[in-house]
Amino acid sequence: MSRKPNILLITTDQQRADCLGIEKSAHPVMTPHLDQLADEGVRFSRAYSDCPLCIPSRTTIMTGKAAYEHGVDTNGEFRIPEEREHTLPGRLTSIGYQTHAAGKMHFYPPRNRNGFERMRLLPEDYVNDLERTEYKGMYRGHGLGGNEVYPVFSAVPIQHTSTHWTVSESIDFLRQRDGESPFFMWTSFEAPHPPFDPPEQFVSLYRDLPISKPLAGAWTGEGEPEWVHHRRLSRKLDRLNDEVILAARKHYYAMITHIDYELGRLFGELKQQGLWDNTIIVFASDHGEMLGDHGLFHKSCFYDPSARVPLIIKPGGDVKLPLGPGSVCDRPVMLADLYPTLTQLAGCSVETDRDQRAGRSLIEAMEDPNGERVLLGYIQDEGGLYMSTDGKWKYVYYAQDAREQLFHLESDPYEMQDLAPEPEHAERLAHYRSLLSERFPDTAAAEGRKGQSSEDDERKHRQKNPFAWRGPIRYGGHW
Repeated sequence: MSRKPNILLITTDQQRADCLGIEKSAHPVMTPHLDQLADEGVRFSRAYSDCPLCIPSRTTIMTGKAAYEHGVDTNGEFRIPEEREHTLPGRLTSIGYQTHAAGKMHFYPPRNRNGFERMRLLPEDYVNDLERTEYKGMYRGHGLGGNEVYPVFSAVPIQHTSTHWTVSESIDFLRQRDGESPFFMWTSFEAPHPPFDPPEQFVSLYRDLPISKPLAGAWTGEGEPEWVHHRRLSRKLDRLNDEVILAARKHYYAMITHIDYELGRLFGELKQQGLWDNTIIVFASDHGEMLGDHGLFHKSCFYDPSARVPLIIKPGGDVKLPLGPGSVCDRPVMLADLYPTLTQLAGCSVETDRDQRAGRSLIEAMEDPNGERVLLGYIQDEGGLYMSTDGKWKYVYYAQDAREQLFHLESDPYEMQDLAPEPEHAERLAHYRSLLSERFPDTAAAEGRKGQSSEDDERKHRQKNPFAWRGPIRYGGHW
């Protein structure tokens, strides 16, 4: 009987799909280890987050369900709406895998294992460790909510950063685990989520490189969607000058390069222990980062810089992928696809409720890389943001002002021209309205009307999710 492959899932927080060296995009990001991973595996050029926010995306990875299915469609103190034995680590634990989580999980309550046997968490365990050093009290946060985009340098040296700590905890697990059993490890980085605070050594790599300015679509400015306008004003993004924005971009790239540097240690440990060839490695991000494009920073919208994510899978053990090393699959896929992919490759039994999950195995996409697939997305914010894309076209709907946008991604990959106002696209718009009406029959998108207020929307979704928002009382709720 062949040995089950080990599985390593690596995620970053808020990394754009075009911020990998192998993408050869306008962003001069240095990622040699991730580029090598792509050379040994398959890269997916049209991978999307159906709800580009931290907690919804992580819930999707854990359940194989889109946010509009599991109900966690905003950043709130949700518990994962799935019994632990049916989460991704729970399924793998049930067939003999040792399961470990290292880094940022964003679970509520934080110590809820959700199917993992072992966890070392950011920020909880990291901060506890940092308190034992001379750098206690110097954790990252600056600016409201840790979302400040003004670039700074790390307050601690490399060996005390959360990025270094996450890899060290992952390596510790590899050295302590039972070598007779396969493992599933989720190594989850907090970076490059703001604040943009990399160690200075990595910023120096970009000091003399030309940095491109953000893009601004012809639709921005007067007449842009209300959500876009309000987001820019509420975050004071209109007050950022070119110097600050370009520096922020350098720091963002530097944070990604630091992650790649630390992954070199993790990959080296796998090779030193003879585990590399028998380990399936998946690399992804929970969502992207606007990084100044269209006048926006952060995420929470369906433009490609926010919603499209990097996704790479390297085979391991006896697993053979339908596409060869170094291939690129252009078929649209989503983060929900990770659950059925990894459970399939690990040898889990097929679930009877497969059709109730939006996720489809990436094996199917690789077997028919030119096949068609329509993805849907929803974010609970200001009455609702909706998206539908087949990889060639993208439709976006803002319920706040009943505003539609249509982009032809094949000819306009940067979403510079909004085609929705043009009469020749009326039939295509009607098609997308029909798709949203079918999936979201009770929403503003179904009728092309303005949505409810954020408060009403939040109340509705609190009631919809059958699992408690906060943890059991004995845990004191959020801690």
